[in-house]
Amino acid sequence: MNGITSLFFDVAIVGGGPAGSATALSLRARYPSLSIALIEASGYEGVRIGETLPPPARAILEHLGVWETFQSQHHREVHATAGVWGSTALRDNDFIYMPANVGWHLNRTAFDAMLASEAQRMGVTVIQNTRVRDARRVSNEWRLTLSSRSPLSARFLVDATGSTAALARRCGARFVETDCLIGIAGFFGASNGCDPRTLVEAFEDGWWYTAALPDGRRLTACMTDADLARSLKLHEAKEWGQKLATMPNIGSLSPLNKLHGAIVVRSASSRLLEPVAGEHWLAAGDSASRFDPLSSQGIVKALRSGVFASYAIGDLLTKDDELGLRRYCRYVAEEFKSYSEVRRKYYREEQRWPRSEFWRRRHETEVQRPMSNVQRPVDGLGLGL
Repeated sequence: MNGITSLFFDVAIVGGGPAGSATALSLRARYPSLSIALIEASGYEGVRIGETLPPPARAILEHLGVWETFQSQHHREVHATAGVWGSTALRDNDFIYMPANVGWHLNRTAFDAMLASEAQRMGVTVIQNTRVRDARRVSNEWRLTLSSRSPLSARFLVDATGSTAALARRCGARFVETDCLIGIAGFFGASNGCDPRTLVEAFEDGWWYTAALPDGRRLTACMTDADLARSLKLHEAKEWGQKLATMPNIGSLSPLNKLHGAIVVRSASSRLLEPVAGEHWLAAGDSASRFDPLSSQGIVKALRSGVFASYAIGDLLTKDDELGLRRYCRYVAEEFKSYSEVRRKYYREEQRWPRSEFWRRRHETEVQRPMSNVQRPVDGLGLGL
């Protein structure tokens, strides 16, 4: 995927996850005259966390022209989620009543690689195993210094680097966060019953979730606040495992003797980038905003963000119309506001631990606060409300 025919492009997209690839795919379909480079730091060989794709994703994949290719990958179909939330009862949420009644648990690495491959097939120049060392605005164009080749120039720059928003922050943008949620996750071998549903289970200091993956493994994660995790020592495998074993439902699906490898810690706080666009640049996907994994909307949001970003970019470059960028900024802000209201509603449904610091914080009125420019990279974890 590293063949380059030109060092100048109309659009340079940094980050080959769902948001970056969706931006590239949508640009090629709607504005075929534009040349596009998609720059990805990896070769899509490592494990990626963020495996839940809800039923509404199908419409977006069809819109991007990748639905048939997605089907050929044989990701694991899911027809329901289940939760222990607000009471001790396990309640099902079947997809049968939704217009699209099938969701998926993904091989996330294969999914991301497929999107980039489809973008290349449509004429996007995909550059893998390459990092952007520097990006500067010079003489009405962006000049990018890459880790493995000559400099690359572009008229427009897209930051799809995920939660780091590395390029946008160089342009002066900052994150405003609403919490300090983290996920502490581990992978397990096939376990008893191999329940295919996404299962969520609340506890005094947060909540757990588990999902069966296409390769037979199971991902299980504990979601809590960073300071609480430190005080409970949940970043240590022994303490994490002991707490998991006490969970009535998820514990039985995740036996510790089947834990594969070390547990991993990822930031999962809800946050919004301000601003999300500037002089011939914008942020897409998690670079623009990040949702609580409880929403199960991370990948769908990233794909949708890429589509809307492409409309704004294309109108600017082909029609010299800046209104699209303004609409995109409003869209991201309004989407985050709507998400925040739904998130608050669901957290307030859990009232079993009134003295818990974790739940008290979520029952109070949230106050957004700016974050420092040093952020930990993260892929969303993803599950269902």
